[in-house]
Amino acid sequence: MTSPFIDLGLSPALAKVLTGLGYEEPTPIQSQSIPPLLAGHDLLGQAATGTGKTAAFALPLLQRVLAAHSTAPGPEALVLVPTRELAIQVAEALHRYGHALGALTLPIYGGAPFARQVQALKRGVHVVVATPGRALDHLRRGTLSLAGVQTVVLDEADEMLDMGFAEDIELILEAAPAERQTALFSATLPPRIAAIADKHLRAPVRVQIAREKPAGGAQPRVRQTAYVVQRAHKVAALGRVLDLEAPSLAIVFARTRTEVDEVAEKLRGRGFAVEALHGGLSQDQRDRVMKRVRGGGKAGKSGIGSDPGSVDLLVATDVAARGLD
Repeated sequence: MTSPFIDLGLSPALAKVLTGLGYEEPTPIQSQSIPPLLAGHDLLGQAATGTGKTAAFALPLLQRVLAAHSTAPGPEALVLVPTRELAIQVAEALHRYGHALGALTLPIYGGAPFARQVQALKRGVHVVVATPGRALDHLRRGTLSLAGVQTVVLDEADEMLDMGFAEDIELILEAAPAERQTALFSATLPPRIAAIADKHLRAPVRVQIAREKPAGGAQPRVRQTAYVVQRAHKVAALGRVLDLEAPSLAIVFARTRTEVDEVAEKLRGRGFAVEALHGGLSQDQRDRVMKRVRGGGKAGKSGIGSDPGSVDLLVATDVAARGLD
C-alpha cells in the first residue's frame, strides 16, 4: 500500500521515518504545501499553530537538502523563527525527521554560548534554525555563511515582525543567494507581511488553511470564560479560579516582565508551586524553568510531599511562551 506521504512526492525513506513516528495522514497544510515546495516553488502559507506547519516545510526542505550534495560552505537551508523556544522545537522536529538519513540540524539563538555554536557551524550542518538576532550576529562576525543556502523559511513571520525583527530579516534575506527558494508562514497576513512577500518571494504558491470550525451542535474543545475584575482584586480572583478548577498544570499570561514576576510571587504566597518565564531570564534559567514545567502536575498546592522538580503554574509573557506547545 502506497504511503499518502509518498503520493505527495516525499521519498520512500522519509515516508518510512514518518511511519515510524506514527504519522498516518498528512494534515491540510502538509497536503497543500509539500508538493509545491518539493517542486521548488516559493510559498506563502497562512496557518495557525498546531496545524502541522513545521512538517509542511521541514519534510520537503530535508528532501531537497539531502538530494543536493552541495559543496558550498555553510548550511543549505535556513529557518528563521521568533524565539529561542521555537528554534529548539523546530530543530528537534527536523532532527526527528532527518537524523536517520544523515541530515544535521543546528539551532542557534541568543543566550546560548556563542563559541559552541561557532564550533558546530565549522563542523558543518545541513540546516540552521535561528532567531533573527543571533543569525545576524553570526553573519556579521563571519561565522555563518549563507553562500550555499538553497531554501529560506520564515516561520511565524507575524510574530517576528511584532518582536521588532523586520530590519534583521531584511538584512538576512539580502545576504542569502538571490536564486533560492523562500517559504513564508504566518498565522495572519497583515499588509507588512504582504510587503515582505512581494519583495522577497517569486510568484509564490498561496496556501491558506482556515481555522477548524466545530460541527453544528458539537461542544467546542476549549471552554472560554471571562471574568471582569478590578485590578486590585485580580490575583485574589485568579487564586479562587485556580482553587475551583484545580488544574494539574496551568499557564498564566501577564503583559510585562515586571508583572510576570509580581504575579508569580503573589501566587507563591498563596501556596502554589510557580515558575516565571520572560525575556529577562538567561538561557540556563529558562532551561531550568522548562525542565520543571515538563515535570508539572505533580506538586500539590500545599507543597507537602510534593515533587520538588515539578510546578503547578507557569506565569509568562506571551512572547517568551511562544512555541511551548
